[in-house]
Amino acid sequence: MNDSAAPKREVPTAPLARYHGEKPAAPAWFGRALDEAFDSGTSTVEGAAVSWKAWGKRGKPGLILIHGGVAHKQWWDAIGPHLGRRRRVVAVDLTGMGDSDWRDEYRMELYAEEVRAAGRDGGAFDTGKPFIAGHSFGGFVSMVATMAYGADLKGAVILDSPIKPPDEQRRSPAPRRGGRVYETLEAAMLRFRLLPNQPCANDWLLDHIARESLRQTEGGWTWKFDPALWQKLAYSRRDPVEMLKRIACPVAFFRGAQSELVTDEVWGLMKAVFRDAPMVSIPEAEHHLILDQPLAVVTALDALFASGWGQD
Repeated sequence: MNDSAAPKREVPTAPLARYHGEKPAAPAWFGRALDEAFDSGTSTVEGAAVSWKAWGKRGKPGLILIHGGVAHKQWWDAIGPHLGRRRRVVAVDLTGMGDSDWRDEYRMELYAEEVRAAGRDGGAFDTGKPFIAGHSFGGFVSMVATMAYGADLKGAVILDSPIKPPDEQRRSPAPRRGGRVYETLEAAMLRFRLLPNQPCANDWLLDHIARESLRQTEGGWTWKFDPALWQKLAYSRRDPVEMLKRIACPVAFFRGAQSELVTDEVWGLMKAVFRDAPMVSIPEAEHHLILDQPLAVVTALDALFASGWGQD
């Protein structure tokens, strides 16, 4: 039986409910990662503030990290500090998400520009071309970046983003999410779940990103992301073969071996199109592989970059 065809574990509807607002015990290495020094700042792109944080010293080779849909830069907090030992790592909040401003309209090409601006201001370009890595929706932003300014990048790593032919891509808009105000932080935490939902053994990491997903407002707590994000997003999905013709830097693909989005069938289609690209399946991980197996993702990225991939 293929890994991705293995039976799924029960998916919790409220993964943090049993903690009643208390923080789950976390491994010591994660505490050390959170204690790592980082820089933070904002970049301005077409009138909107774009928030970012960065690990590692300026002057090291650059890497820019791009989160998934309705997520934020703190999703990388278990990964960025480790990668920052060898690189200048910049994690960005795309507009409409995290601590960045909201817009009247969101465009993929503009998201790609936000990534470049935050990367430059955060120091990822200081020594030349950086790598970029994007998870889920961030992987699609990364692909747009490879077509828009790929000649300025060493390479792009796409993490569990299903790249399909146009006739297999979702056409209906995603539903409106968020916007509700909860009276207490605990009540809001009870509503947190992954999208798409899946089991994740690392409750301590779910708790961390859930807390960082919320902001205090009049009357209580609410999610940071723009609840009309998907309705405001202008995005025309491209055919993978056409994308291959337009990308101007090397690309590599990671997936969770048990991903429900990048299934064996989708993985096979991607391999057939991107024949020269490294393809890595992370064991014991589903779609949210950066939460399921953060240290394995770090190791795989380090190994890929050290292999000489993406070098001129």
